[in-house]
Amino acid sequence: MSDEDELTQLKSNADNLSKCLHVLLEKIEAIERKNKGTSESSSSSPTEMTNGKDNNREKFEQVDIEEKLETDPKTGLKKRTIITERVLTTKTFHALALDGPSPTMTPILRSSSTPTNHNYAPIHQSAILLPQYQTRSTVIDAVQLKQVEIEKHGGQLVVTKINEKLNIDLKPGDVITSVNGKDVYIRADLENLKGQIELSIEPAAIHCAPSVFYRIQDNYQSSFDNNQPCKWLDIEVSTGDVVQVLSKDDNWMQSRKLGDLTQVGYIPTNLTMEKVSMLTPFGRRVLVLLGAVGTGRRDIKTMLLRLAPHYFSTIVPLTSRAQRPGEVEGRDYVYVRKEEMYKRIREGGMVEWGELDHQIYGTSAESVRNEIRSGRMCVLDSAPQSVNYLYNAEFMPFVVHIVPPPIEEFQQLEAVKRSHRTVSQLQSICDESERIGKECKSKIHLTLVNRNIDVTFKRLVDALETLRYETQWVPYSWMC
Repeated sequence: MSDEDELTQLKSNADNLSKCLHVLLEKIEAIERKNKGTSESSSSSPTEMTNGKDNNREKFEQVDIEEKLETDPKTGLKKRTIITERVLTTKTFHALALDGPSPTMTPILRSSSTPTNHNYAPIHQSAILLPQYQTRSTVIDAVQLKQVEIEKHGGQLVVTKINEKLNIDLKPGDVITSVNGKDVYIRADLENLKGQIELSIEPAAIHCAPSVFYRIQDNYQSSFDNNQPCKWLDIEVSTGDVVQVLSKDDNWMQSRKLGDLTQVGYIPTNLTMEKVSMLTPFGRRVLVLLGAVGTGRRDIKTMLLRLAPHYFSTIVPLTSRAQRPGEVEGRDYVYVRKEEMYKRIREGGMVEWGELDHQIYGTSAESVRNEIRSGRMCVLDSAPQSVNYLYNAEFMPFVVHIVPPPIEEFQQLEAVKRSHRTVSQLQSICDESERIGKECKSKIHLTLVNRNIDVTFKRLVDALETLRYETQWVPYSWMC
């Protein structure tokens, strides 16, 4: 067999192994999600569905649609949910040809000056939930309505506070659209009512209710809380959920869970949470890739910069050491005197810095600002200390933590490589990843388990594409 034939055969074998590996990884993650009963944020791998398949699409792309009509057993409120999912098969996950034509993230990033690699399918968010809430009717006594606080928001009459002793089908966040069949628009329409009255109500749109939002950083289920003042309102939240606060006192917040506005209840104010604001799409300025050395974050950064250099950029680090043969000023490093480095550190002009062999290396805050001013997202593969510097209204970072799989699986994946690290080295990477995760827990927006770099990269691009189209939640202080 000639060298050329052998090379062709090896490439074919590698391609087949890659396909098998992707299938196995997807199955592993599907089982993990099933066991946990939760999805992995916007970066979840595709879930198999059987309804609404479009057979006219290419084989590597499949759209599934499922519609569900559910009735809340407690309130009788009906909710229709339409789930639309675009499934990208393993053909999409072939290794990216980084030395060839530059692929693009999605059609919106495609320009006439950017060639397209057609082996890399457009990336879309993996699942879109479109809840549609129906109007419902309830009959209450006019006296009970007087125990309900109602404010006008967005031209609608919105219930903001309910007396916890009441037990009626009226919740904070409901809009009263009519009384006894007559449309109502102002508070005066609700005055001088007597006897039994029939209300038409529906959950208010998010922008038609008080704009007070918190991102929860604990798990809480009101039905398990013996101190819960209102037993007939039920809400369950998990770490990362955002709630809209309709009213608040020293101990409790009457809130509803965004993503499922039927979940309304009392949340204790001592729960760990962060006040956030809505940010319109395209608002993030810096992408921070956190991770222990050896998790692949720098390779992922390089892939992203090559993917769409007209949308992503990075900085050139500073160093106090002398320039070496073959290095280019402004490409490899920006070379400055050690005294200048110390001066920048004292003045707070360094995002991060460190010392190696008595020389200082670091990232200048001004260099990050320059990349932001160019209209591109600045990508940094940073140490945890940089997050504290960047986590503010000026830089508005999106923080992604790249982590290895569990140690047993990490060892198995490492064993198939031509050269592999020792068990102690792999364990050290896992330990460091855990430390970073704990240190930056409240500031990490997305965690990606890097079993395969192409799959991990695809999920990162998925998440970035979602940022372009969906409302984002950022700390309240960023919007002041």
